[in-house]
Amino acid sequence: MTGSPIILTTDFGLCDEYVGVLKGVILSINPRAAIIDLCHGIPAQDIGRAADVLGRNYRYFPDGAVHLCVVDPGVGTGRRVIVVRGCGQLFIGPDNGVFSRILEADQAAEVYTLTNRDWFLEQISTTFHGRDIMAPAAARLSLGASLEHAGPLIDADSCVTISPAAPLASDTELCGEIMTIDRFGNLVTNIEAALLNEFGIDPRPIIRIKSQLLQLHQGSYGHLPDKKPAAIINSSGLLEICVKEGDAAAILEAGRGEQVVVARG
Repeated sequence: MTGSPIILTTDFGLCDEYVGVLKGVILSINPRAAIIDLCHGIPAQDIGRAADVLGRNYRYFPDGAVHLCVVDPGVGTGRRVIVVRGCGQLFIGPDNGVFSRILEADQAAEVYTLTNRDWFLEQISTTFHGRDIMAPAAARLSLGASLEHAGPLIDADSCVTISPAAPLASDTELCGEIMTIDRFGNLVTNIEAALLNEFGIDPRPIIRIKSQLLQLHQGSYGHLPDKKPAAIINSSGLLEICVKEGDAAAILEAGRGEQVVVARG
């Protein structure tokens, strides 16, 4: 391995050639690059989901890691491509909000626009800047190229940011929603464990999704009752509705955006 690892986050999926091509471009510039796939299952054009995935997981990578995020519905328009130096790492992608959580976490982050054409491929398409602009830049940065050569430093406050959907609180309950569904059918909400504690929810709250009333269980999936919907706090510190040896999304017929209410028991 040579240089810093490059971590990929995209909405490309794995059915097409796009992820492989990104890696090919990187390896043509840094043949010994360590390339790590964080997630290629971001729902198509879901900038908010990309921001959340990066915000929850960047801390598990070493200082100096280079993150390449290609969730870019505005490709080919006037939107900027930026490089963020923050949280001890580098983040390359479109200026559309994908780095919102990073900019929130590090108020001293530096942001550069990626404009140095010497860093790009010779032919630049209007529909695949991830391949033609971002991937070659990521490879160069992984080899230690100076970020100051990427393009001009800009005001971080000028970057596009998006706020996550926040749960609503009343005197007696929190009202959140399903934020994502993983491949196991687990329903991940936007309700954080820290928020439950701050709100003063007791250890046995009542959790309601559609017509189902659930208890919050402590511990792991293996401690849950078989094939019955239940709620736990997952590894990201979020309230999650799951079914041991089953698919909660299918059983509850619930999707993204479904309301989840937590009330004091």
